[in-house]
Amino acid sequence: MTAQLRMLSGPVLALGCLAFASSASAATSCEGLGRLELPGIVSISAKPFPGGTFQPPDPAGFVATSAAPHASPPIPGLPAFCEISIALRPAINIEIWLPLASAWNNRFRGVGGGGYAGTVSWSALANAVNGGYATASTDTGHSAFAPNNGNGGGGFALNQPADTLNRGLIEDFAERSELALAQMGKALTRAFYGTGPRFSYWTGCSTGGRQGWIMAQRHPEEYDGYLTGAPAFNWDRFIPAELWGEVVMNEELGAPIPAAKLTAVTNAAVNACVGKTGDGTLPTDQFLADPRLCAYDPAQSSCSAQPGNPDCLTAREVGAVRKIWDGPRDGKARLWFGLDRGATPAGLDSPAPFTIATDHFAYWLHQNPSFDWHGVTETSFVKDFFDSEAKFHEVIGSDSIDLERFIAHRAKDITYHGTADQLIFSRGTVNYFQRLHGKYGAADVDKFARLFMAPGMSHCALGAGANAFGNNDFVGLPVPADPQHDIFQALINWVEFGVAPDQVIATKYINDNPASGVAFTRPLCVFPKIARYKGAGDPASASNWACAAGLSNAATAAADAVLPDQADDDRDDRSGDHQ
Repeated sequence: MTAQLRMLSGPVLALGCLAFASSASAATSCEGLGRLELPGIVSISAKPFPGGTFQPPDPAGFVATSAAPHASPPIPGLPAFCEISIALRPAINIEIWLPLASAWNNRFRGVGGGGYAGTVSWSALANAVNGGYATASTDTGHSAFAPNNGNGGGGFALNQPADTLNRGLIEDFAERSELALAQMGKALTRAFYGTGPRFSYWTGCSTGGRQGWIMAQRHPEEYDGYLTGAPAFNWDRFIPAELWGEVVMNEELGAPIPAAKLTAVTNAAVNACVGKTGDGTLPTDQFLADPRLCAYDPAQSSCSAQPGNPDCLTAREVGAVRKIWDGPRDGKARLWFGLDRGATPAGLDSPAPFTIATDHFAYWLHQNPSFDWHGVTETSFVKDFFDSEAKFHEVIGSDSIDLERFIAHRAKDITYHGTADQLIFSRGTVNYFQRLHGKYGAADVDKFARLFMAPGMSHCALGAGANAFGNNDFVGLPVPADPQHDIFQALINWVEFGVAPDQVIATKYINDNPASGVAFTRPLCVFPKIARYKGAGDPASASNWACAAGLSNAATAAADAVLPDQADDDRDDRSGDHQ
């Protein structure tokens, strides 16, 4: 039987020792925070930062070069704040930034990371403290620059040279560090200001989205509102599925399909389907709003169909692209989703595989740093996929739909995901919300969690669609700071004033450069609704669009079909069954 990692069975910290923080009537000075005795602490330092340019410290193991003197660039234009650095056993680092009392907005904001993390999210901290938030971030318990950490940062999961799983560090990455961040961050906030935050929020995308959801599922009382973009939940399944395209090309062709050909067939799919499938797009758009409705067959880009096209596909390449778009299967049953039509293949199916996925196979699954993914076949992939579920679902799957405590806490979640995400398959997020709808009913789910699909947006940001809507921890494209245009402000408005957002207006800048002006604006709608043009007025203005019912038909049902996870933890609530 495959050994399975377990979720945490109890709280990370004995925070009763921090009772002083909640009961104190007077604030503690910044320097005084560094003298506090806290449970589980290896070290704590606190010092005032006067404002200006901040140089993030380098993580353990980072080696400076003339080209890269620091792991992270300096951050200019910051206000004054109290910087607190905490190290917890065994190796969790937490960075807490507290603005001056006069600048604090009485809110706490935990911020997430990306990939396998391994470093503090400095730019997200800066964004939060600039907004007046007490804020905190964690490296999740390991350094991205540690030796023998793999090509994608996933080597921390393996004890070397013993080649056994480091269960403690995996649990730190999956959950323990996020819980410690919330508990320590809010306790130090109370100590510094003499009062706790009125509201607490989590914001993150990708891994940060998964971190938010695992907190919402297992520790919902820690936050009042969660903004979870492109969440990397379903980790045990979508991470191995990220290697599927490379496995297919290696087995079917012996080498990757040239990038120019993959780009050409992707563009052909968009051009064939845009404005024609009922997904709300216009013929002039350059993206798909609901790729599930696009049935473009790569055979239409074959050399027999387009003999004069230098980027046409051979018969074997046609078959490979079909499998890449469809996703991995065990016979007739789809194991997980494939790359959506319209998403660039450059993220996962370029000449080199995505290193987060190859690290998962080498360090997490096969527990062999020398493992060569080229030995994975379409047949052996199935066993690897199920082994990943068996080993890691409970500790990091992050896909539970038991949200009774979340609902009782009256917490709110807003999730967003781009339909052209090239790294995390957007249908996985659709699947999660369909399961929620199946358990609680769509109308009731809308009372506590809402999904906004962003047509044409890539991973967390950018892409051909309207992609700026307050999702600024990554790229930082500016939008008006109001609930109509900023999805985080919409979350605050929902949590604090009870106004649930029915749409958020997203902006597409020319060449994604605000200095070049606005190309168009368009509303993002609560899934399963989509934006439709009203038929009159400038289509570049969101005011001439409305949220309306999306299509649900045989095409969407086939695209949504996926094998239930083998953990059997809400099998009856899954959509799609075994088709």
